[in-house]
Amino acid sequence: MPASQLMLSKAKAGFALRPGRKPSFQLLLVTTLAAGLLTTAGCKHGVAISGQGSISSASGIRDCNRQTAPCRYEVEGRYQETFTADAAAGWLHDAWESCQTPEGNQCSFDIPAETVQQFKDAEIPSAVARFRRPIRPLFRNNSGAYLLPDNPAARQLAWLVEEVSGGSTTSTELRQHFHPDLLARLGESSIRDDINSIRNGTDNPAVRDLVTATPVFARGLIAPASGNAVGSFVSLATEYSDDALITSFSVQHNFPQGGSNTAEPEKGLRLNELGARFAALASDTSMLVARIDNDQCKAIYNLRGDRPQPTGSIFKIWVLGALTEEMRVKRISPNTMVPLDADEIVPAGSSINDVALGTQFPLRDMASLMMGVSDNTATDHIHELVGRKRVEDTLKAFRHRNRQLMTPFLSTNEQFHIFWSLSPNEATAYAQGTEEQQRDILTNTIEPLGPVMSFPQANQDALFDSSWAASADDVCRAYAGLRKFNNRSEHFELMDQAMGSEAVLLWVRNRWDRVWQKGGSLANADGNYVFTLSWLFESDERGAYVVIMMANNRDGSPIDAARAFSIASRAEEILFAR
Repeated sequence: MPASQLMLSKAKAGFALRPGRKPSFQLLLVTTLAAGLLTTAGCKHGVAISGQGSISSASGIRDCNRQTAPCRYEVEGRYQETFTADAAAGWLHDAWESCQTPEGNQCSFDIPAETVQQFKDAEIPSAVARFRRPIRPLFRNNSGAYLLPDNPAARQLAWLVEEVSGGSTTSTELRQHFHPDLLARLGESSIRDDINSIRNGTDNPAVRDLVTATPVFARGLIAPASGNAVGSFVSLATEYSDDALITSFSVQHNFPQGGSNTAEPEKGLRLNELGARFAALASDTSMLVARIDNDQCKAIYNLRGDRPQPTGSIFKIWVLGALTEEMRVKRISPNTMVPLDADEIVPAGSSINDVALGTQFPLRDMASLMMGVSDNTATDHIHELVGRKRVEDTLKAFRHRNRQLMTPFLSTNEQFHIFWSLSPNEATAYAQGTEEQQRDILTNTIEPLGPVMSFPQANQDALFDSSWAASADDVCRAYAGLRKFNNRSEHFELMDQAMGSEAVLLWVRNRWDRVWQKGGSLANADGNYVFTLSWLFESDERGAYVVIMMANNRDGSPIDAARAFSIASRAEEILFAR
């Protein structure tokens, strides 16, 4: 890439140099020109405020507050300044933007005088102190008790908690809440026995750990509302309907509070030891444990974090990011109702395909289905609603460094056509083609096919080579991008609930203010030969951390998912103990 193009591409990403790196005023100038900010008022720099707070300067002559912001200053001679962001009451400093050297709530500049002189008549974009409101933990009321969302599966879990607070459960009640097929398979007496066991073993029952809260699947620990007595871990699935009858139900009794997914072999291991364990699970692995600080991913442990890997359903993070941006700019309303469309039905990996066509889904439910149960039909409805270009724009906005591996950004049906529908030669041509060639095949061959309706092929290698791909670093930057949205907005609330609808790990919601999660896989008859996991764990006190794990076996051999979950669980414990 020519140097001028390289500088421009960096400039479009914003002026943010790594700590300890020499500033490039060529980069600054390109940024200024690209922004159309060239003036004749002399070389100026300044600071701006997003949210509520103030900025003090080490020199004492460049202070700025909410009333005077944005603040601009003449720069003469060596430019050496450190700004400190101070949050207003009820606010927290979140990040510095367009800062040479950000560190916590401080932003420093050190520019040689001769470089400053080169920028006479230039007005450099301001450094921005971004403030946010404290985190509102998902699914909690003001006292900290779990408050279940208003969706079909969560309503059934709420009914169960209320049911075990009272007397016996009648056959009529069972038929009102459980699907006839499940009653026939398990038997009324067996289900009643499970409910009675919860009732008899739990005084003053309440949900003490909510692991899953999606529209069709809920999991949580029902235990006494106070104290540390054991409880019952309940998993239930429902139809997506007004009745929302329970179609799957299981209970683990005598389940401890404060439980962990860390298996005995991983207990006590350090991050480098966990990385070695994970590396042994597949032929190609990467693992990143990092802190998000000033929108940057700062590695705590990094095993090939820059290596692109197949993402599986982690690609849906960028789809959700595009949806959130569309809501932010008000092209899409958070209150949108999405009708179930036959053209967006995906034959695999969906829980809503039996719902009547035309059924109106709240966008909130579609987003939670996409992220919480990785529903492919919900994903394709959102992909269609937002549009391919908007998702591809989000890759750029989230600083994805392997965009060429994600574009054209396919829907799930389109990706599955490469696996199931195209001839082996066509699938290989797509997988090995340039982006221009891929877009041509997409437009002329794949899109006319509509949804996947038959399965004549099994192009596993082409699926592997053409599927969405990103590095662990890219995934971390996507989490950082989602965090930047205004956390008191409707669009953030919808995104937050979608990202947080499945925690996977036990008890983490009780340790962190915010838990986001997305994983993915590609599978064959033997199991998952691509397996990916990612979390964001955040609290106002501790900060924001990610755990990202990506593994694949090109030969199709299965990956030990249980061991991967144990490794991730131990990594979270290490972060919480920091």
